[in-house]
Amino acid sequence: MGGLAFATPGPNGSPPLAVPRMSPAVYQTLKSKISPILSQFFSKVATPPEAPGKTSHGDIDFLVEGPLNSSFTPNDIADALNATRHVKNGATRSYAVPHPEVPDAFVQVDTHVCPDGRLAWECFHQAYADLWQIIGVAHRSLGLTATDKGLHVRIEELEAKNRKASMQFLSDDPVRVLQFYGLDVERYDKGFEMMDELYEWVVWGRFFSREVLEAREEKANDRRRLKERDMYRKFISEWMPAHPDAGVKEKSWTRQDVLAEALKEFGKQQEYDGILHEHQIQEDEAALWQRIAAAIPKDGNGLNRALKALKIWVRFEDGQPVVRTVPKFGVQGRPLWVLVVRDEDSVLKWVGEHWEEVRALEKMRQTDERHEREAEKRLVDDLEVEEVASGEGNSEAQ
Repeated sequence: MGGLAFATPGPNGSPPLAVPRMSPAVYQTLKSKISPILSQFFSKVATPPEAPGKTSHGDIDFLVEGPLNSSFTPNDIADALNATRHVKNGATRSYAVPHPEVPDAFVQVDTHVCPDGRLAWECFHQAYADLWQIIGVAHRSLGLTATDKGLHVRIEELEAKNRKASMQFLSDDPVRVLQFYGLDVERYDKGFEMMDELYEWVVWGRFFSREVLEAREEKANDRRRLKERDMYRKFISEWMPAHPDAGVKEKSWTRQDVLAEALKEFGKQQEYDGILHEHQIQEDEAALWQRIAAAIPKDGNGLNRALKALKIWVRFEDGQPVVRTVPKFGVQGRPLWVLVVRDEDSVLKWVGEHWEEVRALEKMRQTDERHEREAEKRLVDDLEVEEVASGEGNSEAQ
């Protein structure tokens, strides 16, 4: 939370706490001191590497995983840290620990609880400040996206309609992901002391292309990054212009090239084919219902009611539509029409001949349902009146 977790009044109107930025020496000292304390509560504790050359720190970020028991509380951690106050923000809790050098000041210590098995990836994804912002933007047009859950490839056919559904998981193994990007794992493990070293390491990745980066579509988030993310801004606006040969490659990877490489590298071809097949079925189903709608001489709400009635009142026998005796609600046990229709022309003709009958059935069902609700309401109202009358009679008798 960037050292701002205690910038507002605390419980019971207690004043905000002073949380000045820390020197690297204070940061390292406290990090070394606090890590073993947190290890008393969690099986895994880690701190993502900071940006190279950072001269001050707003807080100390710890990622933790696997509570050692279920009985301890945040207050127990606060006591162990000698924290004055703590606040929660989602999966992160911030503790105000006394500053070792500044009187009446505090250091913000953030603990983010990772789901089981995810600490290594989240630590990797948060490493070196804006590193993954740079990698993400540089490879976005190639269909790659890294989130806090792992590396994904975006399936182009799904992306425009549903970006979340288009994300196919590839891996949350940091080493495999670096190897896939063609980034030097040994150099990464060694660490970076200067920003130039980190920037040079990024542009040596096999997919990185100056041409692709410069041709990227600038989004609102990118413009905000340029204003708010110093490491990202320096890379885009200063370092790349100052190094005109950086990222100039003989081979320019296309999105399809990267997709094929990703599916092969992570063994995801079968899963990808399944997703694409399911997507095509849904697309075909939507297209079929557009043609069904065109066979009904209605529009607006009238058309919508007719289509809804067809979906719940029609079943299929040997590829031919049949009116149900009882409506079928929900999607469970109700197949997609595109999977059961054998002769579309005959089905469209049937719809044109029977849609009014089916809509009338649905209208009758809704009317009966409304009458039942009204009858139930009258019964409840009558019972309430009887109870009130009975109560008044008892009062008079007394």
